[in-house]
Amino acid sequence: MRAVVLFALSAATVASWSAAQPDPSKSVPPPRQPWTTSKVTGSPEPPPPFKVARAFPNVTFKQPLLIARAPGTDRLFVGEQDGVIYSIPNRPDAQRELFFDLRKDLKTLAKNAGAKEIESVYGLVFHPKFEQNRQCFVCYTMKPKDKSPYLEDGTRVSRFTVPKADPPRIDPASEEIVLTFLGGGHNGGDLHFGPDGMLYISTGDASPPNPPDRLSTGQDCSDLLGSVLRIDIDKNDAGKNYAVPKDNPFVGLPNVRPEIWAFGFRNPWRMSFDRQTGALWIGDVGWEQWEMVHRIEKGGNYGWSITEARTPIKPAQPIGPAPIRPPAIELPHTIACSVTGGYVYRGKKFPELVGKYVFGDWETRRMWAAQFDGERLTAMPEVVKPSIRVVAFGEDNAGELYFADHDSGNLYTLERNAAAGANAAFPKTLSETGLFGDRVRPRFGMDKGPQVEKWAPLPGVVKYEPVLPQWQDGAEAEWYIAVPGEGKVALFDEPRPLPGQVNWHNFGMRFPAGTVLAKTISLKQRLQDRKGVRVETQLLHFDGEDWRGYTYAWRPDGSDADLVPADGAERTYTVFDPLMPDSRREHVHTFFSRTQCLSCHNSWSGYALSFVPKQLNGSDEKNPWSKVGNQLRNLSVAGYFERLGPKDEQRPIDADYLKGIGRFSRSPGSVVADQPALEAFARSYLHVNCAHCHRFGGGGGQVVLELDQDKSLKDTGILDVRPKQGDFGIPDARLVAPGDPFRSVLLYRMARFGAGRMPHVGSERPDPRALNNLMRWIRGLHPAAQPEDPANPDANLNDPRVALRRVPGLSGPLNNGINPPRPELLAAAAKLPPGPARDLFEGYFPVEPGARKLGPTPRPTTILALTGDATRGEALFFAEQSQCAKCHKVGERGTAVGPDLTAVAKTRSRAELLDSLLNPSARVEPQFAAYLVRTTDGRQATGLLVRRDGEQVVVRDAQNELKTFAAGDVEAVQPSRLSLMPEALLAGLTPQQAADLLTYLEARK
Repeated sequence: MRAVVLFALSAATVASWSAAQPDPSKSVPPPRQPWTTSKVTGSPEPPPPFKVARAFPNVTFKQPLLIARAPGTDRLFVGEQDGVIYSIPNRPDAQRELFFDLRKDLKTLAKNAGAKEIESVYGLVFHPKFEQNRQCFVCYTMKPKDKSPYLEDGTRVSRFTVPKADPPRIDPASEEIVLTFLGGGHNGGDLHFGPDGMLYISTGDASPPNPPDRLSTGQDCSDLLGSVLRIDIDKNDAGKNYAVPKDNPFVGLPNVRPEIWAFGFRNPWRMSFDRQTGALWIGDVGWEQWEMVHRIEKGGNYGWSITEARTPIKPAQPIGPAPIRPPAIELPHTIACSVTGGYVYRGKKFPELVGKYVFGDWETRRMWAAQFDGERLTAMPEVVKPSIRVVAFGEDNAGELYFADHDSGNLYTLERNAAAGANAAFPKTLSETGLFGDRVRPRFGMDKGPQVEKWAPLPGVVKYEPVLPQWQDGAEAEWYIAVPGEGKVALFDEPRPLPGQVNWHNFGMRFPAGTVLAKTISLKQRLQDRKGVRVETQLLHFDGEDWRGYTYAWRPDGSDADLVPADGAERTYTVFDPLMPDSRREHVHTFFSRTQCLSCHNSWSGYALSFVPKQLNGSDEKNPWSKVGNQLRNLSVAGYFERLGPKDEQRPIDADYLKGIGRFSRSPGSVVADQPALEAFARSYLHVNCAHCHRFGGGGGQVVLELDQDKSLKDTGILDVRPKQGDFGIPDARLVAPGDPFRSVLLYRMARFGAGRMPHVGSERPDPRALNNLMRWIRGLHPAAQPEDPANPDANLNDPRVALRRVPGLSGPLNNGINPPRPELLAAAAKLPPGPARDLFEGYFPVEPGARKLGPTPRPTTILALTGDATRGEALFFAEQSQCAKCHKVGERGTAVGPDLTAVAKTRSRAELLDSLLNPSARVEPQFAAYLVRTTDGRQATGLLVRRDGEQVVVRDAQNELKTFAAGDVEAVQPSRLSLMPEALLAGLTPQQAADLLTYLEARK
């Protein structure tokens, strides 16, 4: 691994504006000091067990998309994106030989009057009896003549004949068009024969990335899109060049294409059959949060676009003709962004891989080997160092794996990695990183001898201060950056792709290899504390290819900080909080996992969040080393920045540039701030705290918001827009209701505690000053509007609009947003039932030590770390208030509405059991899928489907009661995406009680 460097401002390096705002050209920062002490190299994780190796050194392809093999030959076939297919002998000295050039040799293009030319080849498969009938099948797409994003019948599956010859070549004149479907953005197009001799075809939703599932076809089975099709190509139905197998799952169902074997896919990219078990696996490229791998079952519904993995996307649409199944593997966008389906390894070279599903991700260049115990994913280690953009996997006749790199055009295979063991040199403590150490300062006046400053930034490590820091529940922070040698951070006038980074994103900055950004977080424990107690120091390290996050937890005595394990950790502190009745509260501090670091520091946000031009474009009165001038300009003069034009020409970072890029705005502070000042702050605050997720590709989920400050307010997607993910009981709610902050879900989410709070990463408590300013900004968007003020509001505290008026920061005199809640208000709020109004006050209630409930946002790591008591857990399970035994049986006790839990721990680990308690709708077995029944006269019931025929529809509800409806009265029967098991069942338990219940279930074997 390349050396890592921390780019940070030292005491004598950077100057900043004074209060008088002097001419920036007159301030000259001191010379730059090199950072030579870096020890942040490599990674604490051990190297992967394999490495990639070129399989055919003499062969390169142009943007390969597929790898196929043919029965009876030892050749591999590779299809290029623009429609050319080659074959190569399976030996190291192979040369490529043309198999089919669709651009030049296809004879049937004119049969589609709207087609202009060949676009791409997506699939190639050879008939199982290829040696006898010489048939192969090709899936290709065509470009439309007009500028439409779609082409009717623009995706084809055709049959061809391959005459006996060496090397083999397709006979273009032999084409027989078998099947067509709409061509568009996501086409699928993979072809495989199953062990049953049927041809399986994948199809996508034909849509561009945004908006999701534009054609609403994911659950609409009246077309062939978003599906896996199964056809018999050895028989013909009337008017078709294929037959529909009689045992396909939806044959005879009205308004459902009988070719469909499974559905609910977005962009299925590469599927394969396990040659030993016959299981069908498929990778499905996700939208904003998840990548999915599915093990396909007959008649399966895999969710799109009602869900993307566990996340609801368009939940209001009707569900297709089967309940939704969860993915076999879910990959968050912190580790994967464009999955490529692979193969279950059945070769002989690597016995340790046999039976494991090997697949990868095109965008992050990772590759995994997934191991299952039945349906349960038990392990998924990375098998190679991220290195190539794997776009397709293939296997030869012996079951050995090959994979294609879309960028280089090379084919690769696996080799064992001779390196072993973790990087023993990686710093295990902060003192070993080379970032901080003792610094000697001279004494002045009557002082004698030098003064030693502990934990000072070492030479070349530079301190800086963002204009508008993120809200961190009142914590303080110090920021540093260090760059090795004479390296400079490039600022691009025109953002561009960067080598090794996400292919379709344009970056505005380029950091030198070895850059490290550091941030130390401190918590105040008493009002009189001049500085808080150091809690953690976070590092963001760029090795030249990837950014990685690490965190170090400070020891209680402050002597050093220790590297936190990869999965993260938690510690509890008592901190000063002026909004609590006694000005103190218990704070559970989360040290985020290394994966979680990248949920905010993602490629779409440019990885660095605070060290960006808009955060550095201004004075920094808090930074003692930058009292004159502009941080960004001074960093440039000192040699840390360079500005590059479109042709990499050097350009000055001058006053015109600083004015042109804009800057973030701090809180106005004054109660008389005008609307422009409030708007500048609001847009800055939303950018800094929310836009790293709420932007295209950022993982902001099903809510399509783009909160980047550079977007116009109209284009953000929040102004006068109805909420799509719940209105929290607010009548006529909007994300932002101009003139009415109390109908604004954005303000409500930022004011509440628990599930549904925003931001939901890095902050768990409201920012009162920001709430106050955001409220005034929303009011100013339509000054003439008069928010409804219900009479006798104290009697209506359970109304979220009333409760929102009374939260700290929005109640009583503005007082700069610092308004401790009145004891009588908290007493009234404590009597509220669980719900949206109470959630605005939940975090202000005093809590006895050890009595804190899990609430709506439990911490799994906290529960899993506790030792439970199975006897106490059994009592909880069968207690009336827990409701567990009302739906589940253990042995002869309980009720069998849901799954029998007598032996549940045989198939689920402790962590999986907890996940199913916390997220009951994430994975629902098909036999326990709930159905919503709606009658013509408006009656509804939800439950397990007991009977559905021409006479009756019967469901069993969560209370174990049968609800019976005459078939003629039923208007609709729809599978629900939700489990019958209610959400937040553990919210009223303490962490120890949850651990007890979990231990009881863990013993059910």
